[in-house]
Amino acid sequence: MKTVVKKIAIALALLITASIFVSLGLWQASRANQLQEVKRELDAISKIAPVALSEIHQPRVPLDGQFVNRKVEVSGRYVAQFIARGQESGDLEVALLEVSDALEPGAILVARQAITGGLTALPQGEVRLQARLLPAQQEDRDPSARLSEASNDLVRISGALLEGDVQTPLYDGYLLLQSEVSEGVSSQLRVIPDQIARPTVPGYYWQHIAYVVIWFLMAVVTLYLPFYQRRRTKLLSSNGESDG
Repeated sequence: MKTVVKKIAIALALLITASIFVSLGLWQASRANQLQEVKRELDAISKIAPVALSEIHQPRVPLDGQFVNRKVEVSGRYVAQFIARGQESGDLEVALLEVSDALEPGAILVARQAITGGLTALPQGEVRLQARLLPAQQEDRDPSARLSEASNDLVRISGALLEGDVQTPLYDGYLLLQSEVSEGVSSQLRVIPDQIARPTVPGYYWQHIAYVVIWFLMAVVTLYLPFYQRRRTKLLSSNGESDG
């Protein structure tokens, strides 16, 4: 009787362990599918025709996730200039644009161009921009950067850094400039390569798939162990009888 109970307990333990491995594999498969779905959604959003910034976003309002990566058009005047170092595209010139074609006053940061030397002179008059709307950066790219009278370096591209120093209400997020027209003339800029915000699902697609394979293999190995042990015992018994 004790032998039967022991076998049942071992079998249940193996089934529970295998079930856990299968569940982990299914969870990783779900994350992989979710990652692909988010990427498809972002790609689709990034290809939608440009709209006016004021139609989808307002100052002092958190950026709605459904509008991240949208192409927008906006007019205004540049009022300040900064440097964002340590970015993926190198050091960037970032300008603060006071928006003029919205119902309420507001200002938004514009990642304007890559820096190869010093900062360039900003257009003094009204400019018309086409840009991609991206969420504010959350992680510091240049921890040594400081905003002061002697320095205009940004640790990251985020309007939150300017709170208290700028009287105009700020938009959440920033614009990645694609084209700029000033007084009817297109600016000659070292345009930053276009990019879309990365999915919020952690990891990479093939990384999740690799974990799916690993967890399923672990489940198979777990279920195979009793048969392997039984076969091994039989082989050892056969070898012992042969030697005898």
